[in-house]
Amino acid sequence: MKNKAIGLLNFFIKYYNSLSILRKFLIPSILGFIVFSLFFVYILSSTSYMKKNIEKINTQSIPLYEIIFDNEFLLQKISFELQSAVNVSELDIIKDSEIYAKKFRENLKAIEKSDLKSELLNLEEAFNNYYIEASNLSKDMIISKNNYENIHIKTSIVVEKYNKLLEILRDLRKKAKEAIKNNVTTVYTASSEILLDSNYAFILWIFLSSLVLFYIYKDISSRINQIVKESESIASGKANFHKRLSSISSDELGLVINSINIFISKLEKNHHELEDVRDDIQRFIADTVHQIRTPLSSILMNAEMIREQTDDSLNMFVDSIDASVSMLSNSYEDLAYITSYDSIEYKPTFICLSDLLQSRIDFFGTICRMNLKEINSNIVEDVDIYINTLECERIIDNNISNAIKYANIEKPISINLSYLEDTNKIILEFRSYAKEIQNKNKIFEKNYREEDSKKGLGLGLNIVKNICDKYDIIYVVSYKDNQNIFTYTFEEI
Repeated sequence: MKNKAIGLLNFFIKYYNSLSILRKFLIPSILGFIVFSLFFVYILSSTSYMKKNIEKINTQSIPLYEIIFDNEFLLQKISFELQSAVNVSELDIIKDSEIYAKKFRENLKAIEKSDLKSELLNLEEAFNNYYIEASNLSKDMIISKNNYENIHIKTSIVVEKYNKLLEILRDLRKKAKEAIKNNVTTVYTASSEILLDSNYAFILWIFLSSLVLFYIYKDISSRINQIVKESESIASGKANFHKRLSSISSDELGLVINSINIFISKLEKNHHELEDVRDDIQRFIADTVHQIRTPLSSILMNAEMIREQTDDSLNMFVDSIDASVSMLSNSYEDLAYITSYDSIEYKPTFICLSDLLQSRIDFFGTICRMNLKEINSNIVEDVDIYINTLECERIIDNNISNAIKYANIEKPISINLSYLEDTNKIILEFRSYAKEIQNKNKIFEKNYREEDSKKGLGLGLNIVKNICDKYDIIYVVSYKDNQNIFTYTFEEI
């Protein structure tokens, strides 16, 4: 029995999973239809029973009561007519009572199919006995003029039969009244049961429908949340390629889940391929950076030697070489940092920001001259901070490099280092005259360039952002007096 129940449950679960979402939501309606179909059969049978009782009241009980009541009246009329005949000594009046007696019998004939058939037969017999005795007594009393033998005995017998007949009529009337009352009570009880059962049926339907709807809602909601969660993971690049969405249903959501699983499988394959390519690119960049280091150092050394051994007429060419090599060196340092920051620990130390800033300004001096720009600096001395020297250079170099690249020609670039008044905060500020930066929040994103016409790697400010996030340095971009202003706030040691 238990195995059959489990098998039946598994069948229903399998059938449920094979349905579409629309059909699943139709299940409560189908259950309601089944419940109310059964209830309709019950109401139909109860209504037939009520109809039968009402028909019985109308065709038997009420007519029986009315006829018995009418016969009581006829009995009184017969008794009165016989008494009147004796009083006036008229035999013809006795014949007139025959009309009432005939009506009495006709009334009994009309209700002979009643449930009280035996009682009606007794009534008819009692009436005939009474009427014969009463009419004969009346005739004898008229003929003998109330003076014949045994008159008192016969009178007592007639009175006794009259009383017996009257008692039978009253008992029948009482029974008819009880039958009407019982039938009415039965109809009322049946109608009350129908109303009560209607409430039970409605509550049962609401309960079953709510239960099924809740199960369907929880099932669909759970799978939708699963799809949304996995889609968000995929969108954020955090997809778990070792996990697949579970789905035992073949409805629309099941098809979506299967499609997502197929998509995840393809993503996993592409992810592994991209990881292999990324590793190859990182190895290539690392090897390239390593290959560039030696010739770059040689170019810088030889350019300085050329400057010392040649006349001033070649200084412009040497400066151009020097500026190009310096820019190349700056890009090289960016690439070197990108390829090593996640594998090498850049430990912070106490450094003098004032001295480092001045040395980097000197480094970019030749580049500024070749780009017809100059740097004006206002640097407070002996400002110390706690940061890795190479990472601090990346912040300074990328800001100066961008200022040289995007600032207006023959307009000064201002670099200011100062303390914020009444605080222990250090402010490093880079100002340059240029067109206002439109997307001030996006310029720190990787590979973003404000002007497509200006070629570059688009990595510099992203490197700056990552270093600022690492050391909790606050960075803000603003525009004032036709100048783009990059402001960095450090905590004083």
